[in-house]
Amino acid sequence: MKTLPFIIFGIAVLAQWAAPLSQIWTHERVLTQGTLIKLKCTAPDPYDPLRGRYLAVRPSQTEAPVPAGMELKQDTQVYAVLTRGADGFATISRLSLTPPESGDYVRVKSRYVFNEKAVIDWPFDRFYVNEKLAPEADKWFAENLRSAQGITAEVRLLNGRAVLEDLSLDGKPFREILKERVK
Repeated sequence: MKTLPFIIFGIAVLAQWAAPLSQIWTHERVLTQGTLIKLKCTAPDPYDPLRGRYLAVRPSQTEAPVPAGMELKQDTQVYAVLTRGADGFATISRLSLTPPESGDYVRVKSRYVFNEKAVIDWPFDRFYVNEKLAPEADKWFAENLRSAQGITAEVRLLNGRAVLEDLSLDGKPFREILKERVK
C-alpha cells in the first residue's frame, strides 16, 4: 500500500514530461522533414513583457476564395492548398474541409466569410528575437519593411502543420543580416 503513492507520482511525472516532449518532437520533425515554402509578409515588431521580443509575422495573403457549395462558419479549421507561383512564393489556391491527397497544404482558421472569400488566420504569427539583437532588428525592419522585395517568411510544412523557420530579405537570412549589422 505504501508504494501506490509513488507509482501514481511516477505516472504523473512521466505525463508531465511526455506532453512537452511530444510537442517538441512534432515541431522538430516538421523542421527537418517538411517542405520549404516562402510567403510574402509584413512584420511589425511588438514587445511582450512576459515572452520577450518577437516579430509579429503576418503573411500578406489573408483571404482565400471559398469553393462553391462549401459552407464555412466562424472559427472553422480548414485546409489551405498552396500553389507556388513563378516568383517562388506560395499562395492559397483553394480551401478544403479535408486534407488534400497530395501537394502542399496547411491547416488554417477561417475567421469569417464575406463576398465568397474567407478571412484566415495562419498557424504562425511570431518570430522570436534574441533580446540583444532586438534593437538592431527594430532598425532593420523600419528600413526594409516597405522595400521593393519585401520580407519573406520561410515556412516548413508537413501534413498540414506549419513551422516558421526564418525570415529573409533578398534571399539572405534574417539572423545573418542582424549578426553582420551588430558587428
